[in-house]
Amino acid sequence: MKSLLKFLIVLSSLSVYSQRLCELGEYDFITHTIIGVDKVSFSKIKRVNNNKPFKERVRYVYYYDDFGRLINVDFKGNGYIFTGEDVETGCYEIESSSYEYSDTIVPKEIKVKDTRKEYSILLSYNKFNKIKYIKYSDNKGRELSSFNLEYNSKKQLTLIDKGNLKNYYEWDANSHIKKISIPDPFYTVKEYDFTYVNDRIETITYTRRNKEDKDYIVMHGKYFYTYKNDKLDKIVFKNILYGGSDMRLYNYDHEDKLIITKYSGEGVYWGHYECYY
Repeated sequence: MKSLLKFLIVLSSLSVYSQRLCELGEYDFITHTIIGVDKVSFSKIKRVNNNKPFKERVRYVYYYDDFGRLINVDFKGNGYIFTGEDVETGCYEIESSSYEYSDTIVPKEIKVKDTRKEYSILLSYNKFNKIKYIKYSDNKGRELSSFNLEYNSKKQLTLIDKGNLKNYYEWDANSHIKKISIPDPFYTVKEYDFTYVNDRIETITYTRRNKEDKDYIVMHGKYFYTYKNDKLDKIVFKNILYGGSDMRLYNYDHEDKLIITKYSGEGVYWGHYECYY
């Protein structure tokens, strides 16, 4: 019994999830997680567009293991659209990738194989089993890039240091993510500002600013969350800077999956996500 309890404590404290290093630290609006840091609660996510011919309707599929970790991606011939996960070259397109973890609980290494090459992700942890250092190496062991992660006294992520790029994370008094700041390699910084009501996200404000002039805004929009029967029912995005909107509707009618359908502001179908439990 003590061994099981220890296992559950260790498991609950882990921060080893879908290590998509190219997007490490980004906010995912489908899973509502910080990529590579938070656990994904689905076993599979399919991006589907029923407006395409039958054989082309599935645009990509992400597969996860029981620990919420990414184990396989298949872009179904759409890698040039949805890009890939290569860190060294800035995420050029690939068609598929697979992830092999060296250990079930606290892996020290992740072997990655995609349609262009093979590489390794080496991990080290702090005393709370949170990742503190990630090293990206080629198949000959040469270090290509590295990442340092820092946490506050509540074990919440505050910084992902990528060398010349640094992601910052702020939390409110109720341990909700409050703000995320992510610079791109070029000219802008993306900011996500979160508000909550009754412990649920009410809005997310998205702003993209010029790095040299923070008052020069390249993009500005807002996501409005509404709920029904204690479940997320709809997210409406409004482009504040340029006008226009779109929305995502949530369908829980299927026992095995959640369906998130995206529409234009005029109600035109743009595709949907099938998120399997």
